Amino acid sequence: MTAVAADSFVLDASQERAVELVCSARVGIVTGGPGTGKSTCLRVALDRLDRRRSRYALASPTGKAAKRLSEATGGRRATTLHRLLEWKGAGFQRGPGNPLECDVVIVDESSMVDTPLMAALMRAVAPARTRVILVGDANQLPPVGPGRPFGDLVDWGRVPTVRLEVLHRTALTSWVHVAAQDILAGRVPSLEPRPDFRWVEVNDPAWILPKLRRLVTEVFGPGRRIEAEAQVLIPQRPGVAGIEAANTVLQEAVNPRREGERTWSRGSWEMRVGDSVIQTRNDYDLECFNGEVGRVAALVDHRALVEFPGRPEPVAYSPDKVSALQLAYALTVHRFQGSQVPWPIVVCHSTHAYILTRQLLYTAITRSQAGVVLVGDRRGLERAIANVRTEARNTTLVDRLDDTLEPVETYAPPPPQEADHHVDGDHGDSATVH
Repeated sequence: MTAVAADSFVLDASQERAVELVCSARVGIVTGGPGTGKSTCLRVALDRLDRRRSRYALASPTGKAAKRLSEATGGRRATTLHRLLEWKGAGFQRGPGNPLECDVVIVDESSMVDTPLMAALMRAVAPARTRVILVGDANQLPPVGPGRPFGDLVDWGRVPTVRLEVLHRTALTSWVHVAAQDILAGRVPSLEPRPDFRWVEVNDPAWILPKLRRLVTEVFGPGRRIEAEAQVLIPQRPGVAGIEAANTVLQEAVNPRREGERTWSRGSWEMRVGDSVIQTRNDYDLECFNGEVGRVAALVDHRALVEFPGRPEPVAYSPDKVSALQLAYALTVHRFQGSQVPWPIVVCHSTHAYILTRQLLYTAITRSQAGVVLVGDRRGLERAIANVRTEARNTTLVDRLDDTLEPVETYAPPPPQEADHHVDGDHGDSATVH
């Protein structure tokens, strides 16, 4: 296998094809799992675009994903798709009459983008001027919203696509990266303890919540912000070990009610200052979007003030808006898709057997930045890995593309320029859309 050096980076052949695709394809897809080098490819490609003084915009579906994209690309500016498309109260300001003013739009975590948002992005692109590159992991769950445009395009196979499948040296020492490959191949990963992995076996489902409580109070606490270090992920909402029961138990463990403290009754649960909460639907008036996780800063005058990462001021929720918030001490894997945390605490137990799938378990463990705690029984783990059923989405995107577009069978990148083989670290503002 040939390799191309780029300063401290060494790209294999597939990564070099990915870099060339990002730098030159009119429309393109880069897909691959954790440890295959998507971030490395993107950073090398952006260095090349900087030297060419290309104008690019980096975007992700959520604020957390945008922050991570910025970190992965050396501090370059990245934003949410809603902010890139300039959402105002009446709709997106960017569209056919006011297209994006850049040479290329690069969207990370594209598997999370639903059909309405993808349609809004494409309407805001002037085809003769702006290229579109979609980056993501095709093996993850489909978006929470309708459709699965990224998955449809990957399955279609006629958009220029580079698949990154080689685990690189550093990834080979990571339990998460190796386990992800095992799960996709239908193999049960190693459950031996490692610095970045712990298996907590629980056969009786009644003991799952006590185990979770101990993990968040004794292992990842006390005196530390649990949401900054770990996130409990559970496949389903109802049940003895579902999201609803877990959030009540974990709220009491992490943020117990204090005497004289003001609270806000939310029916089956109670909102308290300091609670971790998640936005469960898009609210364009507040500019808060599905999947964003924040912290309750204050409860004043029948309003909840919630702090979200990357926003200078708390968002004020009135009684008619606050119903979109739910506790976020435990989340479904679907809700947390696109986000990452140092340690996901993943429940994979046979009591959730009807919803466990290979795709769901893969998505859950790949939320990790440092390691994984897996809580469950072997029967549940084997059930998840054996179940390759995916969530059905009755879309017509591929049919419409077959009817309207001339397919591109393969991607043949232009010969690389000699000067492009070295990353010079120039991240000048002139190459970034602000």
